Amino acid sequence: MATYTSSPIPVGTFEDPVGAELVFRGVEQAGPSFEGRVFLNRPDADETTERSPETGYAGSFHVYGYGEHPPPALAGEQARREAGGAPVAPIEKRLRPDAAALRRALEGAAELTVTVVPVPADPGGEVPDRPFQDIEVVFGRG
Repeated sequence: MATYTSSPIPVGTFEDPVGAELVFRGVEQAGPSFEGRVFLNRPDADETTERSPETGYAGSFHVYGYGEHPPPALAGEQARREAGGAPVAPIEKRLRPDAAALRRALEGAAELTVTVVPVPADPGGEVPDRPFQDIEVVFGRG
């Protein structure tokens, strides 16, 4: 199963990261449906990693994709695009991370990595190689 971990994101220091939000851009909707399980500072996370603040689990987002046979216009665009290239039908997903997981990840750290483990909606189904193109961490939207 393919997971994808962001480059380290500088976050500085925060007394209390209330109102933090993870903004995932370039999430591909033209492919399969999947759950994106989000882990903080856990590049080793996979589908079997326990979903708890102690393991860095911040929450998840769901993508309801067009599936194996997308509409003709999207199918043509997918055929022209290079593997791993920009998404054909990009969407944005936002996640307010679990506060305990975020506090734990930020303890003594000035950087944060975000790992997304895509889990297929259909057991044994496909998932994207790269579940998102870009991520932003926004603090203070409380």
